Amino acid sequence: MTQFRSQVMALLAISMLALACQAQDRYSVTDLGMLSGTSTVMHKLNTSAHMAGTTGMRDGGGSRAALWHDTGSGLRPLAVPRETDYSEATAINNRDESVGTFNTNNTMRAVVWSSTGVMKELGTLPGDTSSRAFGITDQGKVVGLSSGPHGVRSFAWSARDGMAPVAMPAGTKSSEAHGINNRGEIVGDFVRGNESHAYLWTSRGGVTDLGVLPGGNRSRATAINDAGQVVGSSSGEFGTRSFVWTPSEGMQPISDLPATEFSEAIDINARGQVVGTYESSLGNHGYVWSRKGGYADLNTVTPQGRGLVLTVAVAINDRGQILALGMSHPSLSVDHNVDLDEQDDLHGVDVHAFLLTPVGGAPHQQQP
Repeated sequence: MTQFRSQVMALLAISMLALACQAQDRYSVTDLGMLSGTSTVMHKLNTSAHMAGTTGMRDGGGSRAALWHDTGSGLRPLAVPRETDYSEATAINNRDESVGTFNTNNTMRAVVWSSTGVMKELGTLPGDTSSRAFGITDQGKVVGLSSGPHGVRSFAWSARDGMAPVAMPAGTKSSEAHGINNRGEIVGDFVRGNESHAYLWTSRGGVTDLGVLPGGNRSRATAINDAGQVVGSSSGEFGTRSFVWTPSEGMQPISDLPATEFSEAIDINARGQVVGTYESSLGNHGYVWSRKGGYADLNTVTPQGRGLVLTVAVAINDRGQILALGMSHPSLSVDHNVDLDEQDDLHGVDVHAFLLTPVGGAPHQQQP
C-alpha cells in the first residue's frame, strides 16, 4: 500500500510539473531596449502596443519622456523644453496621444503630446504652482493632480473646457486622480481626517468613497476599465493587498494571490484581467489575474533560462498584452533574490521594460 501511494504521489508530481511547464511559454517577451545605455521604465500601453514612459539613469538622473512603437522606430524621446532635465510620459490613448510631466527651474508641469509629438502645457488649477498628468481617454480628456498653497487637488482637463478641479467630499485635505475610462469616470484617492481612501467620480453621482478592505485604514485606486471595474490596493495591519471594486460587489481582495504582506493591483483591461506586483520570498514579482483563470506569476508564464526577472506588471491592454518591468542579466534567474543590496554584483543592473504577448491558448491559468 505504501509503495502504491508512493507511485501515485510520483505520478501526481510529474503531472503537476508538466502543467507548470506547459504554462511557462504562454507569453513571448520583447525587450523594449534603452537609449544611450540607460534604464527604461514604461508606464502604459494602448491596443496597438504603443507605450509611454521614461528613459534615464537607474537613479532617475537624466530621465526623459519617451514612446515605444513596434513600427521600426522603437524607443524614441518626446519633445520637451530645452531647459528641462526631467520629464516622463505616464499614459497613452488609442489615438497615440500621450500625457506626462516635465520640470522647470522650480516646478512641474502637466503636458499632453499629440500623435505627432507636439507638446501642450496644461497649466495648473487657480492659485497652484505645479501639476502632473496620469491618465488620458481616447477622446483626449486628461486627469492628474495640481498642487500649491491650496495643497494637492485632483483635476480633469479637456481641450474645450481647460483644467477644472474634481469635486471632493467636504473636509478633504488632498486628492489625486490616477485613472480615467472612456466614459469619463475618474479614480484616485483622497485624504480626509487620518485616512486615505480610494474614490470613484462620475458625472451623475459625483464622488463615491470606495472604502477599505476589512482591517484597513488606507486605500488607493490606480485604474478603471470601461465597465466601471476599479483596481488598486488597501493597507492596514495586514500589510498592503490588491483589490478589485465593482458596483455590485464593492471592494474585494484578490485573495488567491500567494500569502504575502504586500501586493498591488495596477491596471485592468476590458476583459477584467488585472496586472500588478506582489512580494514573493525572492523579492517583488509581477502577476496577471482574472476571475476565471486565477493568478499567474509572470516569471512562470514566460520563457525561462534567459536571465530575466519580471518584478512588476504595470499595464495590460484589451488584447491581453502586458507591459512589465524587470531586470535582464546572464547571472539572473527566477530563483535569484531581486532585493539586491549594495554588496551584490547585480546591484547596478539596469531596469528594462518588456512587452509580453500571449502566444496561443488562454492568456493564463492558475498555477498549481
